Amino acid sequence: MEIKYKDWTIRKIAAGDKEAALAFIIPLLHEVYPNIPDVAVRWDLSHMEEAYMLADNTAMFAAFDQTGKVVGTIAIRPYDDRLDKVKGCYDVPRTAELSRCYIDSSLRRQGIAGRLLAVMEDYCRSVGYTAICLHTHRFLPGGYPFWLSQQFIIRELGNDPLDTVYMDKSL
Repeated sequence: MEIKYKDWTIRKIAAGDKEAALAFIIPLLHEVYPNIPDVAVRWDLSHMEEAYMLADNTAMFAAFDQTGKVVGTIAIRPYDDRLDKVKGCYDVPRTAELSRCYIDSSLRRQGIAGRLLAVMEDYCRSVGYTAICLHTHRFLPGGYPFWLSQQFIIRELGNDPLDTVYMDKSL
């Protein structure tokens, strides 16, 4: 599936897109989390095919500009009930965990994130998820207000240095 817009295209990433996605995500992680030195050393990034491409209920979508450069991403995986703050809150087999939603800082507030989310929600419904959960941090540029504007509700507030907010949305 590929959705074309005036200045960019959204599609589910495939193995050939992995390097372009990483070239976008890793510098952005260092930009938004400058005080976490190992922020880009995560299992899902070093195993992108296994994390987002092999199973039918996982995906990463990316927005590509006209030159083929990734300008936004969003990912989904089954939620595994690993987060203590919301442990037991979700119907685990039917809940997806949203992550890796990033937009090029020069292109924010142009509707890319909303369109990526809409594509992701359609995908989630098509594979049988009935809810999406996520966690964000209030200091991230635009993240927390964006999720509220997309009808995500606050499930729990973290009492931690990163000011984590746990949110979810019924599909």
